[in-house]
Amino acid sequence: MNVLTNIAELTPAAGFVLLVLLIFFNSFELKKKGVQVSAAKTSNPGNIKWVYPVFAIFFLLFLTEIFKSLFNFSLLPKVLTNVLFNSLAIRLTGVLAIFISVFILKITLHHFGNSLRFGLNESNIGKLVTTEIFARSRNPFFLSLLLFFIGTALVFPNFFFLIFAVSAFVGIHFSILKEEKFMQQVYGEEYANYATKVRRYF
Repeated sequence: MNVLTNIAELTPAAGFVLLVLLIFFNSFELKKKGVQVSAAKTSNPGNIKWVYPVFAIFFLLFLTEIFKSLFNFSLLPKVLTNVLFNSLAIRLTGVLAIFISVFILKITLHHFGNSLRFGLNESNIGKLVTTEIFARSRNPFFLSLLLFFIGTALVFPNFFFLIFAVSAFVGIHFSILKEEKFMQQVYGEEYANYATKVRRYF
Protein backbone atom coordinates (compact mmCIF):
# COMPACT_ATOMS: atom_id res chain seq x y z
CA MET A 1 0.00 0.00 0.00
CA ASN A 2 2.83 2.40 0.87
CA VAL A 3 4.47 1.74 -2.50
CA LEU A 4 1.23 2.52 -4.36
CA THR A 5 0.73 5.63 -2.25
CA ASN A 6 4.25 6.84 -3.02
CA ILE A 7 3.74 6.24 -6.74
CA ALA A 8 0.38 8.03 -6.61
CA GLU A 9 1.98 11.06 -4.95
CA LEU A 10 4.44 11.37 -7.84
CA THR A 11 1.64 11.46 -10.41
CA PRO A 12 0.63 15.15 -10.07
CA ALA A 13 4.23 16.28 -10.65
CA ALA A 14 4.63 13.93 -13.62
CA GLY A 15 1.24 14.97 -14.99
CA PHE A 16 2.09 18.65 -14.70
CA VAL A 17 5.38 18.16 -16.56
CA LEU A 18 3.58 16.24 -19.32
CA LEU A 19 0.90 18.93 -19.69
CA VAL A 20 3.52 21.67 -19.93
CA LEU A 21 5.59 19.71 -22.45
CA LEU A 22 2.55 18.99 -24.61
CA ILE A 23 1.61 22.67 -24.73
CA PHE A 24 5.20 23.79 -25.28
CA PHE A 25 6.00 21.43 -28.15
CA ASN A 26 2.63 21.97 -29.82
CA SER A 27 3.08 25.75 -29.63
CA PHE A 28 6.65 25.40 -30.91
CA GLU A 29 5.49 23.38 -33.93
CA LEU A 30 2.80 25.95 -34.72
CA LYS A 31 5.31 28.78 -34.41
CA LYS A 32 7.53 27.02 -36.96
CA LYS A 33 4.53 27.06 -39.32
CA GLY A 34 4.17 30.80 -38.82
CA VAL A 35 1.11 30.58 -36.55
CA GLN A 36 0.99 33.23 -33.82
CA VAL A 37 -0.29 31.20 -30.88
CA SER A 38 -0.20 34.00 -28.31
CA ALA A 39 -3.21 36.18 -29.05
CA ALA A 40 -3.45 38.09 -25.78
CA LYS A 41 -3.72 41.86 -25.84
CA THR A 42 -1.17 43.78 -23.81
CA SER A 43 -3.67 45.98 -21.96
CA ASN A 44 -5.55 44.67 -18.92
CA PRO A 45 -8.43 46.25 -16.99
CA GLY A 46 -6.95 48.11 -14.02
CA ASN A 47 -9.47 46.75 -11.53
CA ILE A 48 -8.27 43.14 -11.89
CA LYS A 49 -4.50 43.65 -12.07
CA TRP A 50 -4.16 42.48 -8.46
CA VAL A 51 -5.45 39.05 -9.49
CA TYR A 52 -2.30 38.15 -11.41
CA PRO A 53 0.29 38.43 -8.59
CA VAL A 54 -2.09 36.66 -6.20
CA PHE A 55 -2.58 33.86 -8.71
CA ALA A 56 1.18 33.66 -9.32
CA ILE A 57 1.90 33.20 -5.60
CA PHE A 58 -0.93 30.68 -5.23
CA PHE A 59 0.32 28.73 -8.25
CA LEU A 60 3.94 28.72 -7.02
CA LEU A 61 2.72 27.24 -3.75
CA PHE A 62 0.81 24.65 -5.76
CA LEU A 63 4.01 23.70 -7.61
CA THR A 64 6.06 23.40 -4.43
CA GLU A 65 3.42 21.08 -2.98
CA ILE A 66 3.10 18.72 -5.96
CA PHE A 67 6.90 18.37 -6.07
CA LYS A 68 7.11 17.98 -2.29
CA SER A 69 7.39 14.19 -2.61
CA LEU A 70 10.67 14.65 -4.49
CA PHE A 71 12.24 17.34 -2.30
CA ASN A 72 10.49 16.75 1.05
CA PHE A 73 9.96 20.49 1.42
CA SER A 74 6.84 22.57 2.04
CA LEU A 75 6.21 26.29 2.52
CA LEU A 76 2.75 25.77 3.97
CA PRO A 77 1.66 25.18 7.59
CA LYS A 78 0.63 21.65 8.47
CA VAL A 79 -2.96 22.71 9.06
CA LEU A 80 -3.24 23.16 5.27
CA THR A 81 -1.29 20.06 4.27
CA ASN A 82 -2.42 17.44 6.77
CA VAL A 83 -4.22 14.56 5.04
CA LEU A 84 -7.98 14.80 5.62
CA PHE A 85 -8.72 11.17 4.75
CA ASN A 86 -6.30 8.37 3.94
CA SER A 87 -7.87 6.26 1.20
CA LEU A 88 -5.81 4.48 -1.44
CA ALA A 89 -8.90 4.11 -3.64
CA ILE A 90 -9.43 7.89 -3.66
CA ARG A 91 -5.75 8.50 -4.42
CA LEU A 92 -5.85 6.03 -7.32
CA THR A 93 -9.00 7.74 -8.60
CA GLY A 94 -7.00 10.96 -8.61
CA VAL A 95 -4.20 9.24 -10.53
CA LEU A 96 -6.73 8.09 -13.13
CA ALA A 97 -8.15 11.62 -13.42
CA ILE A 98 -4.66 12.99 -14.06
CA PHE A 99 -3.95 10.38 -16.74
CA ILE A 100 -7.27 11.21 -18.41
CA SER A 101 -6.47 14.94 -18.27
CA VAL A 102 -3.16 14.39 -20.09
CA PHE A 103 -4.90 12.18 -22.66
CA ILE A 104 -7.64 14.77 -23.27
CA LEU A 105 -5.09 17.57 -23.66
CA LYS A 106 -3.08 15.54 -26.16
CA ILE A 107 -6.18 14.89 -28.28
CA THR A 108 -7.36 18.50 -27.92
CA LEU A 109 -4.09 19.99 -29.13
CA HIS A 110 -4.09 17.61 -32.09
CA HIS A 111 -7.65 18.49 -33.08
CA PHE A 112 -7.03 22.22 -32.61
CA GLY A 113 -4.65 22.09 -35.54
CA ASN A 114 -3.57 25.61 -36.55
CA SER A 115 -6.47 27.20 -34.63
CA LEU A 116 -4.85 27.08 -31.18
CA ARG A 117 -4.69 30.51 -29.56
CA PHE A 118 -3.87 31.65 -26.02
CA GLY A 119 -5.72 34.87 -25.24
CA LEU A 120 -8.52 36.82 -26.89
CA ASN A 121 -7.68 39.13 -29.77
CA GLU A 122 -9.98 39.92 -32.70
CA SER A 123 -6.97 40.47 -34.96
CA ASN A 124 -5.57 36.99 -34.34
CA ILE A 125 -8.20 34.27 -34.48
CA GLY A 126 -8.22 30.76 -35.85
CA LYS A 127 -10.90 28.69 -37.52
CA LEU A 128 -13.75 27.61 -35.25
CA VAL A 129 -13.18 23.90 -34.53
CA THR A 130 -16.40 21.94 -33.94
CA THR A 131 -15.47 18.36 -34.86
CA GLU A 132 -13.73 15.40 -33.17
CA ILE A 133 -13.32 16.05 -29.43
CA PHE A 134 -14.90 19.50 -29.87
CA ALA A 135 -18.11 17.73 -30.85
CA ARG A 136 -18.20 16.34 -27.29
CA SER A 137 -17.08 19.41 -25.34
CA ARG A 138 -16.81 23.09 -26.23
CA ASN A 139 -13.87 23.46 -23.85
CA PRO A 140 -11.80 20.25 -23.76
CA PHE A 141 -8.62 22.24 -23.02
CA PHE A 142 -10.12 23.70 -19.85
CA LEU A 143 -11.76 20.38 -19.03
CA SER A 144 -8.33 18.77 -19.09
CA LEU A 145 -6.97 21.34 -16.64
CA LEU A 146 -9.95 20.88 -14.32
CA LEU A 147 -9.45 17.12 -14.28
CA PHE A 148 -5.79 17.62 -13.45
CA PHE A 149 -6.56 19.91 -10.49
CA ILE A 150 -9.33 17.62 -9.24
CA GLY A 151 -7.08 14.59 -9.62
CA THR A 152 -4.32 16.35 -7.69
CA ALA A 153 -6.75 17.18 -4.87
CA LEU A 154 -7.70 13.49 -4.69
CA VAL A 155 -4.08 12.35 -4.63
CA PHE A 156 -3.30 14.94 -1.93
CA PRO A 157 -6.59 15.21 0.01
CA ASN A 158 -5.78 18.24 2.16
CA PHE A 159 -7.23 21.72 2.65
CA PHE A 160 -4.74 23.44 0.36
CA PHE A 161 -5.38 21.32 -2.72
CA LEU A 162 -9.14 21.26 -2.12
CA ILE A 163 -9.14 25.07 -1.92
CA PHE A 164 -6.93 25.27 -5.00
CA ALA A 165 -9.19 22.92 -6.98
CA VAL A 166 -12.30 24.95 -6.10
CA SER A 167 -10.49 28.22 -6.90
CA ALA A 168 -9.26 26.77 -10.20
CA PHE A 169 -12.79 25.73 -11.14
CA VAL A 170 -14.18 29.18 -10.37
CA GLY A 171 -11.37 30.91 -12.27
CA ILE A 172 -11.63 28.60 -15.27
CA HIS A 173 -15.42 28.88 -15.35
CA PHE A 174 -15.30 32.68 -15.47
CA SER A 175 -12.57 32.51 -18.12
CA ILE A 176 -14.85 30.29 -20.19
CA LEU A 177 -17.77 32.71 -19.80
CA LYS A 178 -15.54 35.57 -20.97
CA GLU A 179 -14.30 33.48 -23.90
CA GLU A 180 -17.86 32.54 -24.88
CA LYS A 181 -18.81 36.22 -25.22
CA PHE A 182 -15.72 36.76 -27.36
CA MET A 183 -16.51 33.73 -29.53
CA GLN A 184 -20.09 34.92 -29.99
CA GLN A 185 -18.87 38.33 -31.16
CA VAL A 186 -16.24 36.91 -33.51
CA TYR A 187 -17.99 33.87 -34.99
CA GLY A 188 -21.61 35.00 -34.62
CA GLU A 189 -24.30 32.56 -35.72
CA GLU A 190 -21.77 29.80 -36.41
CA TYR A 191 -20.76 29.73 -32.75
CA ALA A 192 -24.34 30.20 -31.52
CA ASN A 193 -25.45 27.11 -33.45
CA TYR A 194 -22.45 25.16 -32.16
CA ALA A 195 -23.20 26.16 -28.56
CA THR A 196 -26.75 24.84 -28.81
CA LYS A 197 -25.49 21.41 -29.90
CA VAL A 198 -22.45 20.88 -27.67
CA ARG A 199 -22.26 21.37 -23.90
CA ARG A 200 -19.81 23.69 -22.18
CA TYR A 201 -17.87 20.93 -20.42
CA PHE A 202 -19.07 17.51 -21.58
